[in-house]
Amino acid sequence: MNIIHRASIVAAVSLLLHTTTVVAETADEYIELGIGLGRQGHVQEAIDSFSRAIMLDPENAGAYYNRGLAKSLGGDARQALADYTRAIDLDPKLLGAYNNRGFARAALGDFRGAVADISKAIALDPAIPEFYNNRGTARSALGDYKGAIADYSRSIQLSPQLAGAYNNRGLAKSLSGDHRGAISDFSLALERDQGYDAAWYNRGNARANSGDLKGALEDYNKALILNTGLVEAYNNRACTKAALGDYQGAIDDMNRLLQIRPENAEAYYNRGLARKQLGDAGGAIEDMQKAASLGDTLSIQALRALGK
Repeated sequence: MNIIHRASIVAAVSLLLHTTTVVAETADEYIELGIGLGRQGHVQEAIDSFSRAIMLDPENAGAYYNRGLAKSLGGDARQALADYTRAIDLDPKLLGAYNNRGFARAALGDFRGAVADISKAIALDPAIPEFYNNRGTARSALGDYKGAIADYSRSIQLSPQLAGAYNNRGLAKSLSGDHRGAISDFSLALERDQGYDAAWYNRGNARANSGDLKGALEDYNKALILNTGLVEAYNNRACTKAALGDYQGAIDDMNRLLQIRPENAEAYYNRGLARKQLGDAGGAIEDMQKAASLGDTLSIQALRALGK
């Protein structure tokens, strides 16, 4: 059962202001206008406004920083990185730009670069808990679970109510094999936020890995009440139900999963196994053939063994 990493690196520091200027003439007014547009969800218009600010004042670090933030929100991590770099060139003490450039690097798969950038932000201000949380996420992606746990612990020390840091520390503990420690951390996250669907899901995984299948089932149920689109929870709840002997329940969950992701090969394979357990050999073969057509190697092997 795979643990999903729902803890993304957050753009914790922003230069965003609280006012919106309708008509802009100066660079600062275009920055304010862009901020207002971004907050309303008009990402491209915000980018255009920041670009106008840059045309009027090419040395304005805040304009590059905010345009980078807008580009990042629009999914263009590469261009965001370039803007954050220019902002840093203009203002080397702009700690939010280091943090957010780390976010962009992580989005591009450069987790070592992300650690380096966020470490610079921490050096500029070691009292911001989100920075440690973010660096922990990047370290965890590199497999440095010990370093990640230390960062999450520092984040929690600075902000004991930060539910995400407990969840993330739980993920790092779980990935390092400490499932009981992970369960404790996910529980602490849930004490702070009962609506945290990822923490319920992640605790379910840790409980399943520690052998507490009934507890895992309860957690998956809660996660799916909060978020019916959490596809991985359907898959893992189905596996848990099958392990408990509830093959029809497992099939029902796979059916729900396939409604969301009709090309999920693993779901067809798992549904085929459950159907086989219920004596539906024809349905099992049909599911495995579909899974095999989608490239599932286990299904291909199973069908070969059956001469299909």
